[in-house]
Amino acid sequence: MPIRERGVIPAKYKLLMAMAAASADGVGAFADEARAAGASDAEIAEALHVRRTLGRPRAPRGRRPTRLGGVRAAAAACCALLIAIVAIVESAPPGTADPCADVAPAPAAGCGGPTQDGPPRPPWLGAIEQRDPQFVESYLPMRQRILSDGAIPSKYKLLIGMVTDAIAAHPDGVKGLADNARGAGASEAEITEAVEVGYLFGGTAALVMGVNAFKG
Repeated sequence: MPIRERGVIPAKYKLLMAMAAASADGVGAFADEARAAGASDAEIAEALHVRRTLGRPRAPRGRRPTRLGGVRAAAAACCALLIAIVAIVESAPPGTADPCADVAPAPAAGCGGPTQDGPPRPPWLGAIEQRDPQFVESYLPMRQRILSDGAIPSKYKLLIGMVTDAIAAHPDGVKGLADNARGAGASEAEITEAVEVGYLFGGTAALVMGVNAFKG
């Protein structure tokens, strides 16, 4: 299987990316493969946390959704994402604002480094803030906590998010997360391999969308 071939990204992180982007019935299999490749239970748990917070579900293999079905699936995914965020926000501890939101540039110190006063925020967050400021106040520190270095280095968490956005056809998210991954230390070769992982499980459409990760 191509994902197991050697490259600049360790196989276990490629498999964690695949697990985050997989349909619900494929998560367990990729988790088992990631364990076999050396991933710890803590790394798998963190990847699943990123999946719940940033990931978008994809259609099970073997189905080719229609255009209308794709729109419905995207709407359902957005609703599921918002529900998951709200559920996590309720238990999120207080903290500082997140410099690593989808389309905001990462600070020079990377996503795991210290934050600056008034860090840039993603443009879409402003529309929500006008309606629910308290949600934004809780969401930003929660996101910072999830994307900081942990069992999984920050750069791989951001690449996981980039892969799920590529499969979900979210170009701004792909570009923003790729830039943030660079800020957290990801190399161009690592970003390229992450795009290839997206192609392996999302097809040509994900590959075309993944091109948004490249500069120039």
